[in-house]
Amino acid sequence: MAKRTTNKPSKANAIRNYHKENPGASPTVVAAALKKSGYKDVTPQYVSTIKSMDRRRANGSIKSGKITMEDLMATKEFVTQLGGPKRAKQALDMLKQLAR
Repeated sequence: MAKRTTNKPSKANAIRNYHKENPGASPTVVAAALKKSGYKDVTPQYVSTIKSMDRRRANGSIKSGKITMEDLMATKEFVTQLGGPKRAKQALDMLKQLAR
């Protein structure tokens, strides 16, 4: 793995740090603020993903396999982003074939 050329935190840690300082900030606001700070490819979707992963880890649902409301909301965003349930299913089927 290549070494970092700067001392700034990773994108995920920058999101976590910003969220600690501004707990009510929406993903769009967080992404815009981090872009101004030099993080080029931070999107609101990525911010939502990091926040959701952190919540699931805190609740322990990753280990238990329980599906939470956050999981459902992330799934809804995924399906919407791909253009509907039919395309999302196609993408998941293709991913399953890649994993073989």
